[in-house]
Amino acid sequence: MKKATFILLFSILVITSACTDTKEYSESGTLTVGIYPYMPPYQYYENDKLEGFEIELVSEIARRMNKQIEFVETDDKYGNYVAARSGTVDVSISAITKTASREKDSIYSELYMNSYSSLVCVDSKYSRLADFEGKKIGIVDDTVYVDHAESYKKSVDFEIVKYYNYYDLNSALLDGEVDGALADYFTCKYFMKNDDDLTIIENTDIHYFGMVSSIGNEDLINNIDEVLMSMYNDGSYEKLRLKYFEIE
Repeated sequence: MKKATFILLFSILVITSACTDTKEYSESGTLTVGIYPYMPPYQYYENDKLEGFEIELVSEIARRMNKQIEFVETDDKYGNYVAARSGTVDVSISAITKTASREKDSIYSELYMNSYSSLVCVDSKYSRLADFEGKKIGIVDDTVYVDHAESYKKSVDFEIVKYYNYYDLNSALLDGEVDGALADYFTCKYFMKNDDDLTIIENTDIHYFGMVSSIGNEDLINNIDEVLMSMYNDGSYEKLRLKYFEIE
């Protein structure tokens, strides 16, 4: 298995701003945040309460900006990106991968996390992507994993089966509806904690995540970046990261 390597994304920011005091924000009001709470450990419901790394991260950002926060849930992961791009919400967060095409019609905050596309199976039945010739691989619809799966099919002939969210995908894998699943590395690790039968066999494409807003909201994104930087400098970002992620 390709070993996952996770990159410290704020290092350049810290070097250039280590001597900068944390800015005080006087603006009041509400920050509307688009979410897709079906992707643990980034965001999810537990006992009817929103939990997860991104929920805590953006809540702390809003607090430091002296803003109330209002979460706006979207029905699908790509729809959360669209909500921010169109200005339906101020900003969206849901492990949204930064891509060149998306940068043409939206703006991103500084990258706050990176992860991988991971190929997972049950009981170590397979050891590499090539083993899935003629098999079924599940993915969550309307995500970057659709593009990745289509790209992999150029060299390995497998059937793509799409699911609504990561919970449905995980259940399908465990029930044998699909032979493997292509999903976010940390989401795979989250489900693996509750089921020893799951195994990551390959980590492929790397993803970098940022918060997204519509073009014209540059001031808001700049403010978010300053708060992210202050959280990194005071150690609160690292404390939150380690609460939710096991970094190897």
